[in-house]
Amino acid sequence: MSYTFTIDDISEFMSSSSNNDFTLSLPNDLGYMRSKKEVINDDILIFKTQAKSNENISIHSNSDVDILFINIILEGKMEYRANSSDKSELFKKNDLYIKYIDKCESTSKLEKNSFSKGLAIGIKSDFLEKYLSKEFCLLEKLRKSKDKNVSTFIHKQDTLANIKLANELFNSPFCGKLNDIYLQSKVLEIIYNEFNEVNNCFCKTKCSCENIKLSNDDIDALYRAKDIILLTQDFPDLPTLARKVAINEFKLKFGFKKLFNTTVGQMILEQKMLYAKQLLENSEYSVSEVAFYVGYKYQQSFSNAFFQFFGVRPKDVMKTRKYYY
Repeated sequence: MSYTFTIDDISEFMSSSSNNDFTLSLPNDLGYMRSKKEVINDDILIFKTQAKSNENISIHSNSDVDILFINIILEGKMEYRANSSDKSELFKKNDLYIKYIDKCESTSKLEKNSFSKGLAIGIKSDFLEKYLSKEFCLLEKLRKSKDKNVSTFIHKQDTLANIKLANELFNSPFCGKLNDIYLQSKVLEIIYNEFNEVNNCFCKTKCSCENIKLSNDDIDALYRAKDIILLTQDFPDLPTLARKVAINEFKLKFGFKKLFNTTVGQMILEQKMLYAKQLLENSEYSVSEVAFYVGYKYQQSFSNAFFQFFGVRPKDVMKTRKYYY
C-alpha cells in the first residue's frame, strides 16, 4: 500500500534568510521528514534533511523560488520527479546532483522501512550573477538544469571529496561563531568543487562567448526587449520575451549583459518590485492581488522577494495608504 501527502508552498522556508526547522510528521506512525536550515550568508543556505518511512510514501510539494541546489545523499535512497517532467530519478547513498529550482512542483518517493539523510546547499541567483557573470557558459549550464527539455540533473563521477565535506557539515562539532566559520569554509569548498567540475565536464572547449557578434538587428531587438520590460507592466518569461522581439534566448541573455550591464531577470525583478510598491501605496488591492498582478503564484514568495528587495514587508507599505485593507 502506498500513501500520498502534500506539503503546501514551502517557498518561505526554502528562501528566507533565517535559521529554521521544518518537520512533516506523518499520521499513524507512517514516518517523518525533518529539515534543518542554516543560513551561511545572504545568498547561501544549507538544509540538513532526514526522512524515515514505515510504508511506501509519496510527498508532493510546490515552491516558487530562484535557487540552485547542490544535493548530496548521505544515507539511503530517494526517488525524485519534477512534475513538469515524465522522468523520475533514483538517488542513492553518495550520489550528488545539481538542480536549479524556480517555480516547481515535485514528488519525492520513499520506500517502506527506509531511512534517508541528505545535505542540500541552496545558492541564490544573486550569488551566481556576482561570481559567475564572466563565466557565461558555466552559468548557462547550471541554469539549464531547470529546463524540462534538457537533462534535469548534472551528475558528478568522483564525489568522494564532497561526500566527506558534506558529512563534516552535517555533523559540525562546533557552535556559535566558530560554527559559522566552520560551515562557511566547508560550504564554499563544496561549491568551488562542483562549479569547477561542471566547468570541466561541460565547458571543455574554450568558451566562444567573447566571439559572439551582435548584428544591428540583434541590437534593435535587445533595445525593444528593454522597452517591453521598462515601459509596460508586462513581465514575460525569457522564452516569451525572446519570441516577442525575434531573437534567440542565448543572444538575449548575452546581449543584455553586454549592452546594459545587467541580466534580463534582474531588470524584470526590479520592474516587478517597483510596480508592486506603486500598487501597494496607491491602490486598494490586497497583498495577494498585487502578488498575482506582478506574476507570483504564491503570496508568501512575493512577500519574501519584496522584503529582500526593499527591506520592508508589503503589508507595512500598505499602511502608508490613507485607507488600507
